[in-house]
Amino acid sequence: MKKVTIAYPKIALLAFVLVSILFFISSCTSTNEPAANEVFIQGMAFSPATLTVTAGTTVKWTNKDGVAHTVTCDTGLFDSGNVGANGTYSHAFTTAGTYNYHCTYHSSMTAKVVVN
Repeated sequence: MKKVTIAYPKIALLAFVLVSILFFISSCTSTNEPAANEVFIQGMAFSPATLTVTAGTTVKWTNKDGVAHTVTCDTGLFDSGNVGANGTYSHAFTTAGTYNYHCTYHSSMTAKVVVN
């Protein structure tokens, strides 16, 4: 009778290679750029600093910094309150116009949403 041996080191190596490939693929598909209607808060700035959208669009802000920020409209139309690390805030823009906003904690952080 023939004895069947399983090569555990080969199986472990194959599993490691497959997991590595999957990790690499998933890291390639994640983005460091905001989507069309998204603003990243990172590096103590809003990116992009000017976002142009059509009326009826919901804009999403994502805080990629390690400290809290706010998304506060200069006219008081919207205010996110604290947006912690990895937190998000969204606002629907229904009326055409230019909406300047800032972070209440960091006065140098300013940006705007232009709604057509």
